[in-house]
Amino acid sequence: MTSCDKVISPILCARRCGYYGNPTNHNLCSQCYKAFLKEEVAKDALVLSEKISSLTVTTEKDDSTMKMQKPQRCMSCMKKVGLIGFNCKCGKIFCRSHRYPEEHACVFDFKSIGRAALAKENPLCKADKLENRI
Repeated sequence: MTSCDKVISPILCARRCGYYGNPTNHNLCSQCYKAFLKEEVAKDALVLSEKISSLTVTTEKDDSTMKMQKPQRCMSCMKKVGLIGFNCKCGKIFCRSHRYPEEHACVFDFKSIGRAALAKENPLCKADKLENRI
């Protein structure tokens, strides 16, 4: 006999509501099983909220940092730049018309940085000029 041929006797709901339960639903009827799932979700949410509430949040902000910050300005024309300010390698912020190093007379030495990068990427390779030495 196969498992399809077995006759399963009906089981009443485990919560005794009067309907028949299903073994795959923990012997609960469909309505009680939906309520059971909602209770499980509520329990999980409660446990999660307890874990979150037990976490401590430390803030290191003083009253001086809570004050409003001055708007960022272009170091060349003193125009307000807000969120679209361009940071230069010299460490200053500029507007869109002064963002290039030529426009704001940048003091950053781009040549030495480029030379150092090339020297690092291309090490000096010397080979012997004579294959067979005596």
